[in-house]
Amino acid sequence: MSDKTKPAYKQTKLWILSVQEIEHVIFDNLILVKSYLYRNYKRLDFSADTLCVFHKLLCENLFEEAGKYRKHNVQMWDFEPIWFHQVPVEMKKLDDDMQYRLKYAKTTQKRKELLAWIMWKILWIHPFFDYNARVVRLFGEFFLLKYQMQLSSFRWTTRKKFSEAMKKWTSDHDLSDVMALL
Repeated sequence: MSDKTKPAYKQTKLWILSVQEIEHVIFDNLILVKSYLYRNYKRLDFSADTLCVFHKLLCENLFEEAGKYRKHNVQMWDFEPIWFHQVPVEMKKLDDDMQYRLKYAKTTQKRKELLAWIMWKILWIHPFFDYNARVVRLFGEFFLLKYQMQLSSFRWTTRKKFSEAMKKWTSDHDLSDVMALL
């Protein structure tokens, strides 16, 4: 039912690569995605479709599934996200919810709270087969750019710090660590 272990090697479009080799390709892709983001953030919609575009740009040279919702069940830490067949419906609901909440998030504080919730919700749904946290962080950076909020502290947040903040919210419903990242 779930993929509980991460393999040391994965089949990619390029060849069978080690996780470390994949990380190098993803890092190079991340530079390209950020370039795309900074050039286009004003015209892009803050939506699940844009999230899919970021995932596709980040992973398309490695995986056929890039930019598409996952088609199998997964597990992160001791958390098992919703079943794969629920992802499209949950992403549509999230998209509608984001658009509605954006209308009322007028202050910087309210927008930070909204962004923290959106990022957590995407990870709760876990829409893609891999590299979700990186895509969510890109989406967060996009939100900060789009709504003219400060980027500096979020941009340099480590993956470990981001992961710990999201775990704390999931387990304790404590938003403070996520808010501190923004």
